[in-house]
Amino acid sequence: MFLIELTPETASAVKIAWSVGIVLALIVTAIDVYLLIRVIKAARKIDALAGRTLEAAGGIAGNTSALKNLSATNEVAAALIAGATPIVSVADALDKKLSAVSAFFGGGKK
Repeated sequence: MFLIELTPETASAVKIAWSVGIVLALIVTAIDVYLLIRVIKAARKIDALAGRTLEAAGGIAGNTSALKNLSATNEVAAALIAGATPIVSVADALDKKLSAVSAFFGGGKK
Protein backbone atom coordinates (compact mmCIF):
# COMPACT_ATOMS: atom_id res chain seq x y z
CA MET A 1 0.00 0.00 0.00
CA PHE A 2 2.83 2.44 0.73
CA LEU A 3 5.14 3.53 -2.02
CA ILE A 4 8.09 2.85 0.19
CA GLU A 5 8.61 0.23 2.81
CA LEU A 6 8.36 1.71 6.31
CA THR A 7 11.09 0.41 8.48
CA PRO A 8 11.09 1.16 12.19
CA GLU A 9 13.73 3.87 11.60
CA THR A 10 11.66 5.43 8.80
CA ALA A 11 8.52 5.30 10.94
CA SER A 12 10.38 7.05 13.76
CA ALA A 13 11.65 9.70 11.36
CA VAL A 14 8.11 10.28 10.06
CA LYS A 15 6.75 10.56 13.62
CA ILE A 16 9.49 13.05 14.54
CA ALA A 17 8.87 15.09 11.39
CA TRP A 18 5.11 15.17 12.07
CA SER A 19 5.70 16.08 15.71
CA VAL A 20 8.05 18.92 14.79
CA GLY A 21 5.58 20.12 12.15
CA ILE A 22 2.70 20.10 14.60
CA VAL A 23 4.72 21.94 17.26
CA LEU A 24 5.79 24.55 14.70
CA ALA A 25 2.18 24.90 13.52
CA LEU A 26 1.05 25.44 17.13
CA ILE A 27 3.75 28.06 17.69
CA VAL A 28 2.80 29.89 14.49
CA THR A 29 -0.89 29.68 15.46
CA ALA A 30 -0.14 31.08 18.93
CA ILE A 31 1.79 33.97 17.37
CA ASP A 32 -1.08 34.60 14.95
CA VAL A 33 -3.61 34.64 17.81
CA TYR A 34 -1.42 37.09 19.75
CA LEU A 35 -1.14 39.39 16.72
CA LEU A 36 -4.87 39.13 16.06
CA ILE A 37 -5.62 40.14 19.65
CA ARG A 38 -3.32 43.17 19.27
CA VAL A 39 -5.07 44.15 16.02
CA ILE A 40 -8.49 43.88 17.69
CA LYS A 41 -7.34 46.04 20.63
CA ALA A 42 -5.91 48.63 18.24
CA ALA A 43 -9.14 48.63 16.20
CA ARG A 44 -11.21 49.19 19.35
CA LYS A 45 -8.94 52.05 20.40
CA ILE A 46 -9.20 53.59 16.92
CA ASP A 47 -12.99 53.27 17.09
CA ALA A 48 -13.10 55.02 20.48
CA LEU A 49 -10.81 57.81 19.29
CA ALA A 50 -12.84 58.19 16.09
CA GLY A 51 -15.97 58.69 18.19
CA ARG A 52 -14.29 61.44 20.19
CA THR A 53 -12.92 62.98 17.02
CA LEU A 54 -16.40 62.99 15.50
CA GLU A 55 -17.74 64.95 18.47
CA ALA A 56 -14.91 67.46 18.18
CA ALA A 57 -15.40 67.78 14.44
CA GLY A 58 -19.08 68.55 15.00
CA GLY A 59 -18.14 71.28 17.47
CA ILE A 60 -15.58 72.74 15.10
CA ALA A 61 -18.11 72.74 12.26
CA GLY A 62 -20.61 74.53 14.46
CA ASN A 63 -18.06 77.08 15.64
CA THR A 64 -16.84 77.86 12.15
CA SER A 65 -20.16 77.84 10.32
CA ALA A 66 -20.32 81.64 10.41
CA LEU A 67 -17.15 81.88 8.32
CA LYS A 68 -19.16 81.19 5.16
CA ASN A 69 -20.82 84.59 5.68
CA LEU A 70 -17.52 86.39 6.16
CA SER A 71 -17.42 87.81 2.62
CA ALA A 72 -20.88 89.32 3.13
CA THR A 73 -19.70 90.76 6.45
CA ASN A 74 -16.66 92.27 4.73
CA GLU A 75 -18.90 93.89 2.11
CA VAL A 76 -21.11 95.41 4.81
CA ALA A 77 -18.06 96.60 6.73
CA ALA A 78 -16.67 98.25 3.59
CA ALA A 79 -20.01 100.02 3.09
CA LEU A 80 -20.00 101.16 6.72
CA ILE A 81 -16.47 102.52 6.38
CA ALA A 82 -17.43 104.29 3.18
CA GLY A 83 -20.42 105.83 4.96
CA ALA A 84 -18.38 106.75 8.04
CA THR A 85 -15.65 108.57 6.09
CA PRO A 86 -17.82 111.63 5.33
CA ILE A 87 -19.02 111.64 8.94
CA VAL A 88 -15.41 111.75 10.13
CA SER A 89 -14.72 114.66 7.77
CA VAL A 90 -17.75 116.56 9.10
CA ALA A 91 -16.77 115.76 12.71
CA ASP A 92 -13.22 117.07 12.08
CA ALA A 93 -14.65 120.28 10.58
CA LEU A 94 -17.00 120.68 13.55
CA ASP A 95 -14.09 120.10 15.95
CA LYS A 96 -12.08 122.86 14.26
CA LYS A 97 -15.02 125.24 14.33
CA LEU A 98 -15.81 124.47 17.98
CA SER A 99 -12.16 124.92 18.87
CA ALA A 100 -12.21 128.30 17.12
CA VAL A 101 -15.40 129.32 18.97
CA SER A 102 -13.92 128.13 22.25
CA ALA A 103 -10.72 130.07 21.58
CA PHE A 104 -12.80 133.15 20.70
CA PHE A 105 -14.55 133.00 24.06
CA GLY A 106 -11.26 132.47 25.88
CA GLY A 107 -11.43 128.72 26.53
CA GLY A 108 -8.31 127.96 24.51
CA LYS A 109 -7.77 124.99 22.32
CA LYS A 110 -8.21 121.46 23.64
